[in-house]
Amino acid sequence: MLRCFVVCTLLLAPSLTGIAQSLPNILHVGRNILIAPDQEFHNAGCILCSADVEGRAIGSVRVFAGNVFLNGSVGGNVLVFGGNVTLTSNAKIDGRVVVFGGHLHQDPAAVSHNQTLLPPIIFLPMILFICAIIGSLIVLTRRMVRGPVAFPPLPRL
Repeated sequence: MLRCFVVCTLLLAPSLTGIAQSLPNILHVGRNILIAPDQEFHNAGCILCSADVEGRAIGSVRVFAGNVFLNGSVGGNVLVFGGNVTLTSNAKIDGRVVVFGGHLHQDPAAVSHNQTLLPPIIFLPMILFICAIIGSLIVLTRRMVRGPVAFPPLPRL
């Protein structure tokens, strides 16, 4: 039994050090992400908040309904849905910058290779579709509350 424990410990020890050294993923909902200049992380995600990245990201930064202020480096992509991206002169992005329904403010010294900007008009078909569904639900609800339309009886001749 003791030999089995020693063998298992020797086999699993290298994998445990890899787990301890892996960089964290950051996910916040409704609370801003602040990354210090000396901090490293793997991926960052933010829903209904903003991200201020001055450190180093190995992976990607994704923000939904918020802004990204980048003064550090990102090894992956920066994706912003419904917000703005600000790249300072120290910003470096190895991947792609994708902004849905927002603006990109970039210092000329910032390093970013691929940029995709989609204007807010892209949301118009989705908004019209949602309005059509809500309108049809209102009409159906009114019909159910009123009930069937009762016509007066026809006069006898």
